[in-house]
Amino acid sequence: MDIKAYISTGKLELFVLGELSEREREEVIRLANEYPEIRAELDQIEETFFEFDDKTGKAPSAKVKTKIFDSLENDFAAAEKPTASLRSEAKPAAKEVAMTPWKSYFVAACVTTVIASIAAVFFAIQYKDVDNRFTALLQEQSVLAEELDRYKVNYEQVDTQLETLLAGNFERIPMKGEPFEIQKDARIDVWWDQDAASVFISVNRLADLDENQDYQLWAIGDDGPVGIGLINAERKYSLQQMQAVAAAGAFAVTIEPKGGSESPTLENLVVIGNVG
Repeated sequence: MDIKAYISTGKLELFVLGELSEREREEVIRLANEYPEIRAELDQIEETFFEFDDKTGKAPSAKVKTKIFDSLENDFAAAEKPTASLRSEAKPAAKEVAMTPWKSYFVAACVTTVIASIAAVFFAIQYKDVDNRFTALLQEQSVLAEELDRYKVNYEQVDTQLETLLAGNFERIPMKGEPFEIQKDARIDVWWDQDAASVFISVNRLADLDENQDYQLWAIGDDGPVGIGLINAERKYSLQQMQAVAAAGAFAVTIEPKGGSESPTLENLVVIGNVG
Protein backbone atom coordinates (compact mmCIF):
# COMPACT_ATOMS: atom_id res chain seq x y z
CA MET A 1 0.00 0.00 0.00
CA ASP A 2 1.20 3.52 -0.86
CA ILE A 3 0.95 5.09 2.61
CA LYS A 4 2.03 8.59 1.50
CA ALA A 5 -0.63 8.66 -1.20
CA TYR A 6 -3.29 7.58 1.29
CA ILE A 7 -2.23 10.27 3.79
CA SER A 8 -2.40 12.91 1.07
CA THR A 9 -6.07 12.12 0.33
CA GLY A 10 -7.21 14.19 3.34
CA LYS A 11 -9.19 11.36 4.89
CA LEU A 12 -7.21 11.57 8.13
CA GLU A 13 -8.15 15.23 8.63
CA LEU A 14 -11.80 14.40 7.94
CA PHE A 15 -11.58 11.52 10.41
CA VAL A 16 -10.41 13.88 13.17
CA LEU A 17 -13.22 16.31 12.27
CA GLY A 18 -15.82 13.51 12.30
CA GLU A 19 -16.82 13.98 8.69
CA LEU A 20 -16.31 10.42 7.41
CA SER A 21 -18.92 7.75 6.92
CA GLU A 22 -18.95 4.70 9.20
CA ARG A 23 -17.30 2.57 6.52
CA GLU A 24 -14.56 5.16 5.98
CA ARG A 25 -14.00 5.50 9.76
CA GLU A 26 -13.55 1.74 10.04
CA GLU A 27 -11.05 1.86 7.19
CA VAL A 28 -8.99 4.64 8.84
CA ILE A 29 -8.97 2.84 12.22
CA ARG A 30 -7.97 -0.45 10.61
CA LEU A 31 -5.15 1.13 8.62
CA ALA A 32 -3.95 3.16 11.63
CA ASN A 33 -3.67 -0.04 13.67
CA GLU A 34 -1.91 -1.75 10.79
CA TYR A 35 0.50 1.02 9.75
CA PRO A 36 2.37 3.04 12.41
CA GLU A 37 2.95 5.83 9.87
CA ILE A 38 -0.79 6.46 9.55
CA ARG A 39 -1.27 6.39 13.32
CA ALA A 40 1.60 8.90 13.72
CA GLU A 41 0.03 11.17 11.09
CA LEU A 42 -3.30 11.08 12.96
CA ASP A 43 -1.55 12.10 16.17
CA GLN A 44 0.18 14.94 14.35
CA ILE A 45 -3.11 16.17 12.86
CA GLU A 46 -4.72 16.19 16.31
CA GLU A 47 -1.85 18.23 17.77
CA THR A 48 -1.93 20.63 14.80
CA PHE A 49 -5.65 21.28 15.27
CA PHE A 50 -5.14 21.92 18.97
CA GLU A 51 -2.32 24.38 18.20
CA PHE A 52 -4.56 26.12 15.65
CA ASP A 53 -7.31 26.50 18.23
CA ASP A 54 -4.81 27.84 20.77
CA LYS A 55 -3.75 30.60 18.36
CA THR A 56 -7.32 31.57 17.53
CA GLY A 57 -8.32 31.88 21.18
CA LYS A 58 -10.72 28.93 20.97
CA ALA A 59 -8.55 26.33 22.69
CA PRO A 60 -10.48 23.54 24.45
CA SER A 61 -9.74 22.80 28.08
CA ALA A 62 -7.34 20.09 29.22
CA LYS A 63 -10.34 18.03 30.30
CA VAL A 64 -11.80 18.14 26.79
CA LYS A 65 -8.42 17.27 25.28
CA THR A 66 -8.19 14.23 27.58
CA LYS A 67 -11.66 13.10 26.51
CA ILE A 68 -10.72 13.49 22.86
CA PHE A 69 -7.55 11.45 23.08
CA ASP A 70 -9.24 8.83 25.29
CA SER A 71 -12.14 8.50 22.89
CA LEU A 72 -9.81 8.09 19.92
CA GLU A 73 -7.89 5.43 21.83
CA ASN A 74 -11.25 3.71 22.48
CA ASP A 75 -11.93 3.78 18.74
CA PHE A 76 -8.66 2.03 17.96
CA ALA A 77 -9.12 -0.42 20.81
CA ALA A 78 -12.65 -1.21 19.68
CA ALA A 79 -11.41 -1.82 16.14
CA GLU A 80 -9.17 -4.59 17.41
CA LYS A 81 -12.06 -6.45 19.17
CA PRO A 82 -13.38 -9.44 17.25
CA THR A 83 -17.08 -8.81 17.69
CA ALA A 84 -19.10 -6.32 15.65
CA SER A 85 -21.27 -5.48 18.66
CA LEU A 86 -18.35 -4.11 20.67
CA ARG A 87 -17.15 -2.14 17.62
CA SER A 88 -20.59 -0.62 17.08
CA GLU A 89 -20.80 0.38 20.77
CA ALA A 90 -17.41 2.09 20.82
CA LYS A 91 -17.70 4.18 17.66
CA PRO A 92 -20.77 6.32 18.34
CA ALA A 93 -19.45 7.25 21.78
CA ALA A 94 -16.12 8.28 20.33
CA LYS A 95 -17.75 10.34 17.60
CA GLU A 96 -20.04 12.06 20.06
CA VAL A 97 -17.34 12.86 22.60
CA ALA A 98 -14.34 13.56 20.37
CA MET A 99 -15.64 14.94 17.13
CA THR A 100 -18.40 17.33 18.16
CA PRO A 101 -16.11 19.66 20.17
CA TRP A 102 -13.55 19.67 17.36
CA LYS A 103 -16.18 20.64 14.79
CA SER A 104 -17.49 23.51 16.93
CA TYR A 105 -14.03 24.91 17.58
CA PHE A 106 -12.95 24.56 13.99
CA VAL A 107 -16.13 26.18 12.63
CA ALA A 108 -15.82 29.06 15.10
CA ALA A 109 -12.24 29.68 13.99
CA CYS A 110 -13.24 29.56 10.32
CA VAL A 111 -16.13 31.96 10.88
CA THR A 112 -13.82 34.38 12.69
CA THR A 113 -11.32 34.20 9.83
CA VAL A 114 -14.01 34.77 7.20
CA ILE A 115 -15.45 37.78 9.08
CA ALA A 116 -11.97 39.28 9.43
CA SER A 117 -11.31 38.73 5.71
CA ILE A 118 -14.61 40.34 4.73
CA ALA A 119 -13.89 43.32 6.99
CA ALA A 120 -10.41 43.70 5.49
CA VAL A 121 -11.80 43.62 1.95
CA PHE A 122 -14.53 46.12 2.85
CA PHE A 123 -12.12 48.63 4.35
CA ALA A 124 -9.67 48.12 1.48
CA ILE A 125 -12.43 48.96 -1.00
CA GLN A 126 -13.47 52.00 1.05
CA TYR A 127 -9.86 53.20 1.22
CA LYS A 128 -9.40 52.67 -2.54
CA ASP A 129 -12.60 54.62 -3.26
CA VAL A 130 -11.50 57.55 -1.07
CA ASP A 131 -8.03 57.46 -2.57
CA ASN A 132 -9.45 57.51 -6.11
CA ARG A 133 -11.74 60.44 -5.29
CA PHE A 134 -8.89 62.34 -3.68
CA THR A 135 -6.70 61.73 -6.74
CA ALA A 136 -9.52 62.89 -9.02
CA LEU A 137 -9.91 66.08 -6.97
CA LEU A 138 -6.19 66.77 -7.21
CA GLN A 139 -6.29 66.26 -10.97
CA GLU A 140 -9.34 68.49 -11.27
CA GLN A 141 -7.62 71.16 -9.18
CA SER A 142 -4.55 70.93 -11.43
CA VAL A 143 -6.70 71.32 -14.55
CA LEU A 144 -8.51 74.31 -13.05
CA ALA A 145 -5.18 75.89 -12.13
CA GLU A 146 -3.92 75.43 -15.69
CA GLU A 147 -7.11 76.93 -17.11
CA LEU A 148 -6.85 79.87 -14.71
CA ASP A 149 -3.28 80.49 -15.80
CA ARG A 150 -4.37 80.31 -19.43
CA TYR A 151 -7.24 82.75 -18.87
CA LYS A 152 -4.86 85.07 -17.02
CA VAL A 153 -2.43 85.02 -19.96
CA ASN A 154 -5.28 85.60 -22.42
CA TYR A 155 -6.60 88.47 -20.32
CA GLU A 156 -3.19 90.07 -20.19
CA GLN A 157 -2.81 89.66 -23.94
CA VAL A 158 -6.26 91.15 -24.63
CA ASP A 159 -5.56 94.00 -22.23
CA THR A 160 -2.29 94.74 -24.01
CA GLN A 161 -3.98 94.54 -27.42
CA LEU A 162 -6.73 96.93 -26.33
CA GLU A 163 -4.13 99.37 -25.10
CA THR A 164 -2.40 99.06 -28.48
CA LEU A 165 -5.63 99.77 -30.36
CA LEU A 166 -6.54 102.68 -28.10
CA ALA A 167 -3.09 104.19 -28.27
CA GLY A 168 -3.00 104.18 -32.07
CA ASN A 169 -5.19 105.49 -34.84
CA PHE A 170 -6.59 102.17 -36.00
CA GLU A 171 -9.34 101.76 -38.57
CA ARG A 172 -11.50 98.64 -38.39
CA ILE A 173 -12.06 96.95 -41.73
CA PRO A 174 -14.66 94.18 -41.42
CA MET A 175 -14.47 91.31 -43.93
CA LYS A 176 -17.27 88.77 -44.53
CA GLY A 177 -17.49 85.67 -46.66
CA GLU A 178 -21.09 86.20 -47.76
CA PRO A 179 -20.23 87.28 -51.34
CA PHE A 180 -18.25 84.06 -51.94
CA GLU A 181 -19.27 80.41 -52.09
CA ILE A 182 -16.21 79.06 -50.33
CA GLN A 183 -17.11 80.21 -46.75
CA LYS A 184 -20.22 82.33 -46.48
CA ASP A 185 -20.12 82.47 -42.67
CA ALA A 186 -16.47 83.60 -42.44
CA ARG A 187 -15.92 86.74 -40.33
CA ILE A 188 -12.58 88.59 -39.98
CA ASP A 189 -11.63 92.11 -38.84
CA VAL A 190 -8.52 93.94 -39.99
CA TRP A 191 -7.21 96.75 -37.78
CA TRP A 192 -4.95 99.16 -39.67
CA ASP A 193 -3.11 102.21 -38.41
CA GLN A 194 -2.01 103.83 -41.66
CA ASP A 195 0.13 106.45 -39.92
CA ALA A 196 2.11 103.79 -38.11
CA ALA A 197 1.79 101.26 -41.00
CA SER A 198 0.65 98.76 -38.33
CA VAL A 199 -1.77 95.93 -39.19
CA PHE A 200 -3.53 93.47 -36.88
CA ILE A 201 -6.12 90.84 -37.78
CA SER A 202 -8.82 89.35 -35.54
CA VAL A 203 -10.45 86.01 -36.45
CA ASN A 204 -14.11 85.76 -35.49
CA ARG A 205 -15.05 82.73 -37.60
CA LEU A 206 -12.96 80.66 -40.01
CA ALA A 207 -13.26 77.00 -40.95
CA ASP A 208 -10.44 74.61 -40.11
CA LEU A 209 -8.04 73.68 -42.89
CA ASP A 210 -6.11 70.48 -43.51
CA GLU A 211 -2.45 70.35 -42.55
CA ASN A 212 -1.29 71.19 -46.09
CA GLN A 213 -3.07 74.60 -46.29
CA ASP A 214 -2.88 78.06 -44.67
CA TYR A 215 -4.96 81.22 -44.64
CA GLN A 216 -2.98 84.19 -46.02
CA LEU A 217 -3.73 87.91 -45.65
CA TRP A 218 -3.20 90.23 -48.64
CA ALA A 219 -2.93 94.00 -48.77
CA ILE A 220 -4.22 95.22 -52.14
CA GLY A 221 -2.70 98.51 -53.34
CA ASP A 222 -1.69 100.25 -56.55
CA ASP A 223 0.99 97.62 -57.20
CA GLY A 224 -1.48 94.70 -56.70
CA PRO A 225 -1.86 92.23 -53.82
CA VAL A 226 1.02 91.75 -51.42
CA GLY A 227 1.11 88.90 -48.89
CA ILE A 228 1.53 90.33 -45.39
CA GLY A 229 1.23 87.25 -43.20
CA LEU A 230 -0.32 83.86 -42.44
CA ILE A 231 -3.40 83.62 -40.19
CA ASN A 232 -3.88 81.18 -37.31
CA ALA A 233 -7.57 80.27 -37.57
CA GLU A 234 -7.56 78.72 -34.10
CA ARG A 235 -6.66 82.01 -32.38
CA LYS A 236 -10.13 83.50 -32.32
CA TYR A 237 -11.01 86.91 -30.85
CA SER A 238 -7.37 87.89 -30.38
CA LEU A 239 -5.11 90.20 -32.37
CA GLN A 240 -2.51 88.68 -34.67
CA GLN A 241 0.08 91.15 -35.90
CA MET A 242 0.82 91.16 -39.63
CA GLN A 243 3.57 92.81 -41.67
CA ALA A 244 3.64 96.61 -41.96
CA VAL A 245 1.49 98.24 -44.67
CA ALA A 246 1.76 101.92 -45.55
CA ALA A 247 -0.83 102.03 -48.32
CA ALA A 248 -3.74 99.79 -49.29
CA GLY A 249 -7.17 100.11 -50.83
CA ALA A 250 -8.44 96.74 -49.60
CA PHE A 251 -7.50 93.63 -47.66
CA ALA A 252 -8.33 90.00 -48.58
CA VAL A 253 -7.82 86.47 -47.27
CA THR A 254 -7.24 83.41 -49.46
CA ILE A 255 -6.49 79.74 -48.88
CA GLU A 256 -2.98 78.90 -50.01
CA PRO A 257 -0.61 75.91 -49.86
CA LYS A 258 1.21 75.43 -46.56
CA GLY A 259 3.57 78.35 -45.96
CA GLY A 260 1.77 80.80 -48.26
CA SER A 261 2.19 81.91 -51.89
CA GLU A 262 3.83 84.75 -53.78
CA SER A 263 0.49 85.65 -55.38
CA PRO A 264 -3.10 84.94 -54.23
CA THR A 265 -5.14 81.99 -55.49
CA LEU A 266 -8.24 83.93 -56.50
CA GLU A 267 -10.50 80.87 -56.75
CA ASN A 268 -9.77 80.31 -53.03
CA LEU A 269 -10.78 83.84 -52.01
CA VAL A 270 -12.48 83.65 -48.61
CA VAL A 271 -13.15 87.30 -47.61
CA ILE A 272 -12.36 90.80 -48.80
CA GLY A 273 -12.86 94.26 -47.28
CA ASN A 274 -12.36 97.75 -48.70
CA VAL A 275 -10.57 100.48 -46.78
CA GLY A 276 -12.69 103.51 -45.88
